[in-house]
Amino acid sequence: MGQTRVAVTGSQGFIGQNVTRILSSCGDIKQIDFEGDLLVQDDIISFFENNKEIDSIIHLVGVFSGPTGLLIDINVKTLANLLETAKDYGVKKVVFTSTGAVYGEPIGEESFETDQLSPNTEYSMSKMLAEETLKYYCRQYHMSYVILRYPNVYGRGNEKGVIGAFMKSIQENHSITVYGDGEQSRNFLHVDDACRAIELGLRYKGSDVFNISNPIKYTINEIVELYKKKFDFVVEKKPSNNNLRNLLLNTDKAHKLLNFDVQHKEIEL
Repeated sequence: MGQTRVAVTGSQGFIGQNVTRILSSCGDIKQIDFEGDLLVQDDIISFFENNKEIDSIIHLVGVFSGPTGLLIDINVKTLANLLETAKDYGVKKVVFTSTGAVYGEPIGEESFETDQLSPNTEYSMSKMLAEETLKYYCRQYHMSYVILRYPNVYGRGNEKGVIGAFMKSIQENHSITVYGDGEQSRNFLHVDDACRAIELGLRYKGSDVFNISNPIKYTINEIVELYKKKFDFVVEKKPSNNNLRNLLLNTDKAHKLLNFDVQHKEIEL
């Protein structure tokens, strides 16, 4: 079987740098980093003209916060622009990293891939729109897709999300801010596990959506207690600015079809 040639967008980001590290050890996968502006169609066309051997895409470009227009531009339009050109250059597979927040508040204890999507933030709304854009293009132009819905992804080098933001605040201010009562529950996924799921998704035959997560859940207060075992800091409490009380993902489907299991079950600070 020939070598898979995959274009990676966002390769300089937190997940992207770690994906590069993992894919570099795969002899049957050749990574080609996208260079250019994904909001400029001519840049995308030029990239594919210079790399006509590409048959797959891993799309990692995205932003978590900002004005609504920025979220739509970066989280939706960049993907739509990429697909609009990729369909004409023989691309057959797209792996897209999304978020478990597209479900909104879980109906039961956990969210399943079959649950109705009910995003309650502008970020999760933009990710849902991106997912639907990807599905549409793949149906229309006979490409396959794998959508990976993540919880909070953490690891060395990430200053965003609960764990990364707490560490940065402890280092800079010797304090952390907890919003609400701290009893919000979350899954947390180590970046190595997130990237391994991307490799598995790239190798998966067909189109599908998978929750990718660590099955262990933590409250924000429990994360604070983990930090207290290693650092001295002050805890400040503020009213919650997040409408999502719980973000817990069921991963039975990924375990069965992708053979995905987390290797980092305990949170590593």
